[in-house]
Amino acid sequence: MIDETLQTLELLFPQDDPATKKWFAQVNKTSYPPLDRHLIKVGTLWAEARDFENFHFWHDRLVILKQVYNEARPKTISQWWHDRRHPTEWYTVWTAVLVIVLTCVFGFAQCILGAMQVYLTIQASASPN
Repeated sequence: MIDETLQTLELLFPQDDPATKKWFAQVNKTSYPPLDRHLIKVGTLWAEARDFENFHFWHDRLVILKQVYNEARPKTISQWWHDRRHPTEWYTVWTAVLVIVLTCVFGFAQCILGAMQVYLTIQASASPN
């Protein structure tokens, strides 16, 4: 059970991940009592050891954790930008955003050019030749 618990900690808090270290430092500043500083030094679980079938004691909780992670939806623009779990959805959302932005930019440019054409036409017809 101890070995599997250490492997679970390696899975949840990989030692070589800069984002994990940043998160740990941020959470450790505000938590009381502070988290164990050895938590992010347990190591990194290799890819072939990450299969749920290798976990007997923590299997059910890891499956629940994975389901909650997969069902979570981004709430902010930053979260939408960084969420790459569903690449098709990511590209669809950002393509739609790009199309909307370009439509607004070109629509605004067209309004200004139309107003300039009307102004220049009025100026040209009002001035005697």
